[in-house]
Amino acid sequence: MNISGLDHLKGKPIFVTGATGFVGKRLVPALLDTGAKVTVLLRSRHGVRALEAMGAHVVTGALGDRAAMENALRDQDVLFHLAYDMRAPAAENLDTFDTLRQAADAAGVGRIIHISSIVVYDGWPQEDLTEDSPLSQAGGTPYRQAKMAMEQALIQGNCPVAILQPTLVYGPGSMLWTDRMADWMAAGSVVLPDPEGLCNAVFVDDLVQAMLRAAVLDDLGQERFIISGAAPFAWSDLLTGYADIIGRGSLRRIPLDTLKDGLPPEETGEVPDTPPLAARLSAAARTRIGRERFEKLVHMVKRRLPAQGEMHPDRYMLELFATKGHCRIEHARTRLGYAPAYDLQAGLAATRAYLEARYGK
Repeated sequence: MNISGLDHLKGKPIFVTGATGFVGKRLVPALLDTGAKVTVLLRSRHGVRALEAMGAHVVTGALGDRAAMENALRDQDVLFHLAYDMRAPAAENLDTFDTLRQAADAAGVGRIIHISSIVVYDGWPQEDLTEDSPLSQAGGTPYRQAKMAMEQALIQGNCPVAILQPTLVYGPGSMLWTDRMADWMAAGSVVLPDPEGLCNAVFVDDLVQAMLRAAVLDDLGQERFIISGAAPFAWSDLLTGYADIIGRGSLRRIPLDTLKDGLPPEETGEVPDTPPLAARLSAAARTRIGRERFEKLVHMVKRRLPAQGEMHPDRYMLELFATKGHCRIEHARTRLGYAPAYDLQAGLAATRAYLEARYGK
């Protein structure tokens, strides 16, 4: 990546959590390419050999171990915090985050690059959003509440921090916005509302670009940045793009009001902070056999199942499929120099080889 100031990272000690996740797998090689001295935290030995072969130093341990984290973070110039365990309760994620933040303060970390989410804003996904949009409204999922609490703690702290708030991150390895959607198309067809809404999304390498720019930003305070692609695009363009790559799948449109009328009654009250049984079993399996082996096994099993036919959106996906909100990136462009390099066509082209391999093309 041709980013002004990246030469300042050469030889600098940098610490990364979530290095084996979807975004982390793209960030770590990019950091190593700058000449940075990269240390990554893993919960187990799974993945150690590959990271060490790339040139990273690996520390195994738990985010919630205050003494171990303080020792690991000592003399680190930059902490990239990507880790969030979707298979654990949000309260547990928040507790481990607080431990890591306190350890970073005690160790004297130079700055923190924290990955949050666009969901913290009250107006997501219906409204146009900027960094000045409200994010004070109570409610929402435990995930949203945890992300809001993390942001608030960092904003009130003393350590310089760039809080990146990506929209929907797609690309090779995105379980939600590439793998799952391609699986829907492979199984038959997907129903979209009429009228169709806009997809605010960012290709993973553009998010990595923003993270690198934040790492070398002069005079960083405690700042937030919405990170998305250059412009929203139609959901149908994303889905048909996947279908074109894998060679199957179609779309059907149904009036939005008809789809809304067909939804079950909306549940009221507080959303329980308890991951489903499948998520807990997934976490246990990943710990025992490793993340990549587990995900390959799941995909193999899915491919052998009979086609599911037509995917109708649930309440959450219907809201996304119908929204017209636009997440603005002018602040990231101006302050970070962020310049998204991937429109949808380029993002799909960069995802093609991954999906072709995944579907045996």
